[in-house]
Amino acid sequence: MNNCTPKVSILMSVYNGSSYLEETMESIVNQTFTDFEFIIIEDCSTDNSPEIIANYANKDKRIIIVKNEENIGLTKSLNKGLKLAKGDYIARQDADDVSLPSRLEKEVLLLENNPEIGLVSCSFDVIDSQGNRIGEHKRLKSNPDLVSWYLLFHNHIGGHSQVMFRKKLAIELGGYDENRRYSQDYELWSRLMLVSKIAILPDFLLKRRKHSESISVSKSSEQKNYSLTQSKHNIEQLIGKKISLEEAKHFRDFWFGHYRDKRFPEIKYIAEINSRLLEIYQVFIQKENIKSDFSRKLRILIGKQFHYWIQQPLTIEQSLVSKFKISYYAFTWHWSEKPVIWQILLIPVRWVILFLNTLLAVFKLILQPLYYKEKLATNK
Repeated sequence: MNNCTPKVSILMSVYNGSSYLEETMESIVNQTFTDFEFIIIEDCSTDNSPEIIANYANKDKRIIIVKNEENIGLTKSLNKGLKLAKGDYIARQDADDVSLPSRLEKEVLLLENNPEIGLVSCSFDVIDSQGNRIGEHKRLKSNPDLVSWYLLFHNHIGGHSQVMFRKKLAIELGGYDENRRYSQDYELWSRLMLVSKIAILPDFLLKRRKHSESISVSKSSEQKNYSLTQSKHNIEQLIGKKISLEEAKHFRDFWFGHYRDKRFPEIKYIAEINSRLLEIYQVFIQKENIKSDFSRKLRILIGKQFHYWIQQPLTIEQSLVSKFKISYYAFTWHWSEKPVIWQILLIPVRWVILFLNTLLAVFKLILQPLYYKEKLATNK
């Protein structure tokens, strides 16, 4: 290993992180890939974090400690580390997360073999304060263009601690935006996707910790506002038109509506959402020079979201009539790239399929309360 020019610079900012710091640092010093420097920005902690870090630095010369004279926060600390980094690649690490042993090795390999990729992420498990697995953030291997599409509407990368990116690109882009206290990662990824491709490995290479003191929990509301503002900016930048923050939220609800505890937008906005989605789609495939095969897959993907919307429980707002209205938009997005004559011939077939799917979804929703009523009666 060349200590002067390591391949990877790992950046970690620490402020009162003693609760999980040892486990985090163990996960880094025991990586299968060893050609790295570990830059730790100590942001004036008031607990024993400095002692823990110093103890590891005394045993491992790859660890570089940078002490801030005053608390400057995560964004400025990361920029400080970025300027000091010597590696070709920057790997992020949060002080409460755990990198699995082969994380650096697999991410470096992808960047080395794919010069068009500027950033690589991965799937990760979600753990609680005790290290118990409570969820996952799974990403299938996907087309980088699809990652760029999703990043228009939300932070599809899903976290900060599992990524690795090219230092040169980040420096050329000006690093992290220091006006962003939260969601600074999403803001940087949004700029990076304009000049490079982003890849996501399907491998689970990180354990992301969710606890009461983590930003995603303690500052959830502020983080969501910053993130939504970034989504609004991304869409405006693409189409060259202003949209409202409410409209940006409608798009996010559209993509997240089928997840647990999430809701699709109100049905009264469906025509507006569909119209704007079509505009975004058309500009996106033109600017990104998307191939016809991928553009067709993207249309089907959007159509599936409308189909998920159909399957939402019946309510006064989500009435039977509204579900058939949604099915119309699902059908229009499923329109393929086949010759016009085939399009015309397939119209009746598609309508029948969507009609039957809608009826099936409604039928299941009607029977659901009857099923639970019968089940409760049986258990008595």
